[in-house]
Amino acid sequence: MKKISFQIFGFIVLTCLIISLVGLWFLETDCNNDEKVEGFKPHQIIVVTLEIEDNIDIEQIILISTEGTDTIIGSQIDNKKKIKLKNPQFGEGLFSICVYTPTDTLCSQESYIEGGYRPKLKLKNNVFETIEWH
Repeated sequence: MKKISFQIFGFIVLTCLIISLVGLWFLETDCNNDEKVEGFKPHQIIVVTLEIEDNIDIEQIILISTEGTDTIIGSQIDNKKKIKLKNPQFGEGLFSICVYTPTDTLCSQESYIEGGYRPKLKLKNNVFETIEWH
């Protein structure tokens, strides 16, 4: 009886170890390739997703943060309704998104950000709305 209990205990410990190692691997590798910035770890970048509900002609979209900018031009957007912009971000800062059309510039309010954050915004009726924050 003691031999079986020791085998079960060993199996449980080994299973927990494997699960922990796999979890650490996922945290380090960040499986989502479109959320990577070469040379930076996931907690050192911000990724802002913009859902566009308006039917507008977009020339470019710019993510502006305290650490820099990321730009996507109209020809890269095509008919996409979800756009991801990313930037290195060490520590705390601010960000905003600007959408440039042939006749107007629409910008979100500046918002607090830290490296590792993944906020989601929506552009509807020419107004930005935060729909998810993490």
